[in-house]
Amino acid sequence: MIKLSRYILVLVGIIVAAFAIPKLYWTIFEKVPVNPTVFYSCMIDDFIILGSEKTGPGERMDGQGNRMTLAEYEKAMPLMFFRQLMTDGNMPDSINGVPMEPMVINRANSFYRYTPRKINTPVPSLYPMLESQSGKVNLAMPDDYFRIGKRMEFIVAKTNKVDEAKSLKFTEALENKGFAFPARLIAGIPTTRKSKDEGYFVTDSNEQLYHIKMIKGEPYVAHIETPEDLGIVFIECVDLRNSEYYCYLFTRNKGIYVVMDEVYDLQRLPVEGIDPFSQEIRINGDLFNKCITVEGSNWLKATAIDDMYEIVDTHEETWKGRYERSDGKILSALVPFEVSLVSPESVFIRFYFQKSPGYLWIFSSVAALLISLFIMMRRKMELKSNLIDLAIVAITGLYGLIIIFIFPNKFR
Repeated sequence: MIKLSRYILVLVGIIVAAFAIPKLYWTIFEKVPVNPTVFYSCMIDDFIILGSEKTGPGERMDGQGNRMTLAEYEKAMPLMFFRQLMTDGNMPDSINGVPMEPMVINRANSFYRYTPRKINTPVPSLYPMLESQSGKVNLAMPDDYFRIGKRMEFIVAKTNKVDEAKSLKFTEALENKGFAFPARLIAGIPTTRKSKDEGYFVTDSNEQLYHIKMIKGEPYVAHIETPEDLGIVFIECVDLRNSEYYCYLFTRNKGIYVVMDEVYDLQRLPVEGIDPFSQEIRINGDLFNKCITVEGSNWLKATAIDDMYEIVDTHEETWKGRYERSDGKILSALVPFEVSLVSPESVFIRFYFQKSPGYLWIFSSVAALLISLFIMMRRKMELKSNLIDLAIVAITGLYGLIIIFIFPNKFR
């Protein structure tokens, strides 16, 4: 029993070491790369890159590699810096034949950012259904909350009881549109801090897409036609000032779609190779273009599209990944694996195991094994009684070397 408890301590110690040693190493030695931010300019018809491995942080250059001053950058991005340009008297009266009015510019400007953490996050069990046409200036939170399981149920917050009449009304409305219970995804903007309420976009158990909201106390349900096997894995509703579309649909293998306002047409964004489980996506929009940036661990691709969703231009950049840089190569040669409690791709706290790339860690594990043998021989420890310890060191390398001597084998 004592010997078993010792190996439990060794196992726990190795896990702690695999967490603490790499974390300390990265804190001290990591050279964080300068990840670029990319915009598209309607003035120069080219991309503008802020910060990169080529220029360094804070520097600006166009898609041809020409550096830009702050003044040149502001003039090239008049729809972003229109307030400053108007103050300086440098704002054009019109661009591409369109008069430049602050309200029109501000209404068209938008920014959206998606990270894999959004899809790997806890989801609420209950949602508020706001009134979409209350006639009031401000939106108000309701007294009940809904869920969609075997049916659509509204639970009164004060009493924690089901409002049967309201639940029946909404359930029947869903069934009349062919909704198959339970819901798989429920997405909305469950707050009063928005310009208007558009309810929720929901996928049923057959992965069909529906729009559900409440108008003057009555259910409104629309079934949205989608391509077969679209495979929606995440929905993000947005509150755009120009009401161009309701939401983004992230799909398993067919990219990103937007659901157009009122008509419910699905418009596919012309970007290929989207993986919502591992990539970050940013979408900057203005009067003339949208710049869609897809970023992986060591690469970036920006696509500029016009108001008809046609590709205008593309820009790609790559940089050295974490384990391609000298600091990463050294750590991957020292330890066979890393353990972390957090991940950039998830908000869940759990153990994340990362194997060191390459095979240089084998040499460090062999070195750790030889050091263990040397120490055991110097201490005149019986090797036969320490074969398990040696196996642990061979597998876990530096971690095992440290831990087996912190918790020494008394049975030798």
